Amino acid sequence: MANPTGLSNTQSGSIFLNQDSTGSRTVSFGQYWRFPSGSAPSLSTTANAQDRLDYVVLSSNTIQASVTLDLQGT
Repeated sequence: MANPTGLSNTQSGSIFLNQDSTGSRTVSFGQYWRFPSGSAPSLSTTANAQDRLDYVVLSSNTIQASVTLDLQGT
């Protein structure tokens, strides 16, 4: 997920990341993305898995994000 342009403070949302029937797809994040652990999480890679990325834009170059893993398993 590259660093987006045109960010507005307090912009927020959720992005659902879905694996296909093969799985093993990965995602990398640009430097604007910040996570609670200090580094990008490892997302689910099993076939048909779904993760949810919630984010809030704090500034023109900072996006605070958290991930809920494996939604289909819950």
